[in-house]
Amino acid sequence: MARTLVSQANLRSFVVRDAAPLTTSFIASDAFNVQGANQLQLLVSFSKGDSTGCHLKIEFSEDKNTWYQESALALSEECDVANHKAVVRNIDSTSNIVISVPLSASFFRVSAKAISDTANTQLSIIASIANI
Repeated sequence: MARTLVSQANLRSFVVRDAAPLTTSFIASDAFNVQGANQLQLLVSFSKGDSTGCHLKIEFSEDKNTWYQESALALSEECDVANHKAVVRNIDSTSNIVISVPLSASFFRVSAKAISDTANTQLSIIASIANI
């Protein structure tokens, strides 16, 4: 169950993942209801430890059964070809970062894993959502 950190008229913040070590397999967070919001910011705090970094996948759903992974558009040299590729975000150093994503879905979740050795890794994620 998510712990709400901030709740104001147009802003809600909650814990997606408490600080904990990573595994080398993707582990998905709980699904979070973001209905009515159009902006998502993830406050990510990562301690690299002995790993070469971590990977994050951000996924969206309308029903919490079918999940759609965030994608990026890569244009080819041919002007009529656009390639969509699933995005796996890479963090390769100990850092505190903000990931901003527009929202149009009802639910989201974040999956995370260590790239290599999990010793001394630590990852926590707080989400803030708003309708701007």
